[in-house]
Amino acid sequence: MLAGQERDTELSEQEWLFRQGDLVLGPLSGQQLVEKLYTGEMTADTLIAPPGARAFARMGDVEDFKVHVARAQAKARVDAEVRAERERTLRKRLILGGISLAVTAALAIGAWQAARWAAVHGTGSEEDEFAGITVDLPTITLAQARRDDQDLIAYPTNSPRPEKTPTEPRPKPAATPSTTTPSTSAAAVASKTEKKPAASATADPDGLQVATEFDQGAINKVVKNNQKTLFRCLKEEAERQPGLFAKVPIEFVIGNDGKVSKLYVDNPQYKKGPLYDCLLTELQKWPFKAYNGERASVGLAFTVGKKG
Repeated sequence: MLAGQERDTELSEQEWLFRQGDLVLGPLSGQQLVEKLYTGEMTADTLIAPPGARAFARMGDVEDFKVHVARAQAKARVDAEVRAERERTLRKRLILGGISLAVTAALAIGAWQAARWAAVHGTGSEEDEFAGITVDLPTITLAQARRDDQDLIAYPTNSPRPEKTPTEPRPKPAATPSTTTPSTSAAAVASKTEKKPAASATADPDGLQVATEFDQGAINKVVKNNQKTLFRCLKEEAERQPGLFAKVPIEFVIGNDGKVSKLYVDNPQYKKGPLYDCLLTELQKWPFKAYNGERASVGLAFTVGKKG
């Protein structure tokens, strides 16, 4: 340690010139040359000489600097290996990142395609779950009074169906001859007597014409999109009765507020009970639009199970 300290002290005190290309620079202390050696600004091949000397020697051949040259070369090798390892790690990360992005993109595309297939064709699990349940095309008509109303439960609605009262037919007014004058043209008279187109009408059982304002297309769309929600009710009934095979025709009335107000199950076995309650609960969730005029009635027929 003492010899090393003495050598460092001598380097700090002694001055040196060094060549950089055709230039002679300095003087610098020996310690300053060592610092430049470790930073890479100088190497073992840098030519140095004391001030006043004519001959320059390689720093690696000067006894005072040999230890420092060896240490600087070892440090340079370690630094190079560290840089190389960092570059390899960075390349691996970039490659793995690219692979990860590619896998993520592939999974996203696969999920999108699977979702699109399920949206178009449905899922196999749903088909398996409700196997053995089929439904006929719906029929949408004007709601009519039924004889078995007293046996059914009526649910409140915001717009109850108005009661019909017998009315006497009004006599038609006698035709009167045209009273046009020279100052009034026939076209002007026709324009005054022109009537606006009437709303669609349906014949009532009493022979009267009643206006209907519900949209059959909109109702049919809601039925189509929601009819499978009733399958759960039918499946539960089939589980309560193993080996069940039955035709379950239903008819429900849509109130003017868009809510199902009454349900008829045209099968004596299911006019009341768990199946009836489940069907009505699901139907009252269907999002029909509110409308005016006479109420609409929708008929559906389900087949549950298979003939043995």
